[in-house]
Amino acid sequence: MKVLIIDDEKSIRTILSEMVQHWGYEVVLAADGESAWKIFQVINEPIIVLLDWVMPGIDGVELCRRLKQSEKTAHTYVIILTAKRSDVEDVVIGFDAGADDFVTKPIDPRELSCRLSVGRRILTYQHDLEQRNATLQETTRVMENVMRELQVVNGKLKELSLEDELTGIPNRRSLENYLAREWWHALREKEALTFIMVDVDFFKFYNDTYGHPAGDECLKKVAAILAENVKRSSDIITRYGGEEFAIVLHATDSAGGQKVAEKLRLAVESLAILNKASKVSPYVTISLGIATIIPDINSSYETLKKEADDALYQAKREGRNRWVAIDVGRGACSVKG
Repeated sequence: MKVLIIDDEKSIRTILSEMVQHWGYEVVLAADGESAWKIFQVINEPIIVLLDWVMPGIDGVELCRRLKQSEKTAHTYVIILTAKRSDVEDVVIGFDAGADDFVTKPIDPRELSCRLSVGRRILTYQHDLEQRNATLQETTRVMENVMRELQVVNGKLKELSLEDELTGIPNRRSLENYLAREWWHALREKEALTFIMVDVDFFKFYNDTYGHPAGDECLKKVAAILAENVKRSSDIITRYGGEEFAIVLHATDSAGGQKVAEKLRLAVESLAILNKASKVSPYVTISLGIATIIPDINSSYETLKKEADDALYQAKREGRNRWVAIDVGRGACSVKG
């Protein structure tokens, strides 16, 4: 560790330098406060300062005050050398300026060695603590970056998930995957495909009346009863978004789709979930739009989805708690309510 000896008397500097070097310290010398201050501008490590109180120009107290006020040199360990300055007022002035210790001239080598050892231990401890804090801060920064990256990854994984988080049934992504596969199967086999859109009637009013937690529970119950009544492994029921659900029935014509839709409508009504905000029933009900098509090379499942959505809109416009069925390509339309 370095020791900077600052004293305007050359003989004192020489004596102190020989003693301090003998104890294994690296010595730096300065004859006054000005030259010492310049030295501090290029030192970037813990250092003990043996500082004479009385010097021309910048005296020991003023230099000590500068060192402690500067962020670059605040962690130096300053031992002020005094010429029998044992007056309490002087000690207070020195400590107030930031001095860490005092040694009275003439200097006892044993005392100076002990005080330097104390300074070395304190600076070493401070330096180690700062290094640990720096390491901790870097670790914290790295962990924060990792957490941000994990949030991004989790967000992407959530997007890629095939299950609706709230209801536990397949989500819209599952629907798209199923439709893409099932559409080509129906096209190849020339089989009918039925798409049913389901909307919980007056659900916004339900949320406003009973609160969002109750709304979530309502959606869970509706999803569960719908799934219970769409049992074939070849079919799929999904949460389309918000209070809407979508169902695709494999190899099912319009009559079969209507039968399933009515079964679902009655099943939800039988749950008897109170909804005093509804304008059609004391309980939660659903409206359904049914579209059926036998795919050909000039059609797409987007057309099927749109027709089902249009049928749902018609069911809602005509009073809700009912279904409307459209047989795509044949122009047939049926209503049940």
